Amino acid sequence: MPTKETIFDVVIVGGGLAGLSLSILLAQKNYSVLLIEKKSYPYHKVCGEYISNESRDFLLRLGIPVNSMDLPQIQTVQLTGVKGQQVSENMRLGGFGISRYCLDQLLAEKAIASGVHLLQATTCHKYSRESSLFEIASSAGTFRSKVLVGSFGRHASGNFFKSTKESENWIGVKYHIQYAFPDDCIALHTFKDGYCGISKIEGQQYCLCYLVRASLLNSYHNNIQEMEKGELYKNPVLHDIFSKATFLFEKPVTVSNITFDAKKPVVDDVFYLGDSAGAIAPLTGNGMSNAMRSAWLLSKELADFLEDKISFTTLKHRYEKQWNLNFKIESEAENSCNTSFAIRI
Repeated sequence: MPTKETIFDVVIVGGGLAGLSLSILLAQKNYSVLLIEKKSYPYHKVCGEYISNESRDFLLRLGIPVNSMDLPQIQTVQLTGVKGQQVSENMRLGGFGISRYCLDQLLAEKAIASGVHLLQATTCHKYSRESSLFEIASSAGTFRSKVLVGSFGRHASGNFFKSTKESENWIGVKYHIQYAFPDDCIALHTFKDGYCGISKIEGQQYCLCYLVRASLLNSYHNNIQEMEKGELYKNPVLHDIFSKATFLFEKPVTVSNITFDAKKPVVDDVFYLGDSAGAIAPLTGNGMSNAMRSAWLLSKELADFLEDKISFTTLKHRYEKQWNLNFKIESEAENSCNTSFAIRI
């Protein structure tokens, strides 16, 4: 068990796709890494659970055997309008389906096997920096590191950076279901103030996940089932899914206070990954690949810093530049046209 006297190369707060991927990449290069995760694996998380094939080789390099897992291979995409109008198209690269329950567990196991110190069911309270070291206070003790990374998703804890801009909130809702739907298709079904995706994951399960404006749910007194009947059912395709599917959860997995404000990849010398650095806009898809890509970008710059090839200041500048080159311009374009059908594959 690490102690306060232990000085890690990197401490990562948050063990989602970005945090787990970064921890493995660094551990594979023999850097000392502490990963702090507030929950215990495996657990369900609101997510579309589709990964573009652009990330297949990356997962294989991490040691996740996606090619031998009999995962559904998705090659077509379908979009329906509020009244059920349909359009479909073949995807250039395609992708595959896998649940976060499964993938995060596999990544956590790989992280531990790679030498990452993984603390589960642990809350990070706050951090401080003195001289060249960070001090991180958590429910499992206090730890020190040369670099601190925030990878906790949309909701920051302690004194990590939080956007102060007020914007409209969204609500995410996810089910796992059994339903007669093509294994090789991902569909996005629109409704008033939201859209719902469905695609196959491992086994005979499908991920049914939707995003809705909080204001619409509030108009139904935050009653999810009543809102689904009153709004989602107006799309005949969604009405058929909700009427005929077998729902495998006792209740849906939900996440609230989702915003799409612009964030920053580096704040007060702390590095941010994935949704912690900036969530992608609605109807763009591929958030899982974006999270893993941010981990890969930061891992390259961290390696140069930890090998004393660059200064901490240069590290910050290089990561900010890479983040902006890979995400910022595209994100702004998507936000200006968030009705476009722009699944980035």
